[in-house]
Amino acid sequence: MKYELLFALANKGILLSTSFFIILILIVGIGFSQIGESSEKTLLAIIWIAISLSSLLSIKTMFQEDFDDGTLDLYILSNTSIETIIFIKSIVHWITTNLPIIILIPLISFPLGITIYHSILICFVMLLSTPALSFISTIGAALTLGEKGGNLLISIFILPTFLPIIIFGMKISLLITNSTYDIMAHLILFALSLICIAITPFITSLIIKIHYT
Repeated sequence: MKYELLFALANKGILLSTSFFIILILIVGIGFSQIGESSEKTLLAIIWIAISLSSLLSIKTMFQEDFDDGTLDLYILSNTSIETIIFIKSIVHWITTNLPIIILIPLISFPLGITIYHSILICFVMLLSTPALSFISTIGAALTLGEKGGNLLISIFILPTFLPIIIFGMKISLLITNSTYDIMAHLILFALSLICIAITPFITSLIIKIHYT
C-alpha cells in the first residue's frame, strides 16, 4: 500500500485527475449557462460525468508499469494473492483519484448554485459510490494490458459499466437538492459498490492470468 501510494504521488495522478475534473466542470458549466440550460439536473449530470471520466485518466498505468518492468511477472509467480494486489491497487486509485475530487465538490458546487449543505450530502453519496468506479476500472486496465492506445479502449469497455452508478448517483443527488431523503436509494448505491469490491478483483485477476497463458 505504501509503495503504491508513493508511486501514484510520483506520477502526479492526483494533480492530473483533479485538474481535469475542475476544468471539465468549468468549461461545460459555462457552456450550458450560455445557452440557458444551467438547471440543477444539468449541473449534477456534469459533476457525475466528470468524476467518471476522471476515474479513467490514470487507470492505464495501474498494471502497465508493473507489466513493462517485470514486477507483474513476479506477482504472478509469488505466493502473494494477485487478487489482494489488485484490491490494494484499487484502493490506492480511489484515494489518489476520487477522494481528492470528492473533497473539492463543495468548492466546485457553490459557484454552480448548489448549497454547501446539499454539496456535503452529495459528497457522502460519492463516498458510497466512487469505490465502484475504481474497482470496475481495473477490469479495463487488465483488458488493455500491453495494448497501444489503451486509454481509448478502456473508455469504450468501461464507461458503459459506469451507467448504473451514474444513474443512481444522479438520481440521489437530485433528491438531495430537492430536500428529499431516500434511504433505500442510498442502500442500493452502497450495495452496488460492495458487489463491485467483492467480485472485480477476481475478474481482473482472471483476465491478467489469461494474458500470461
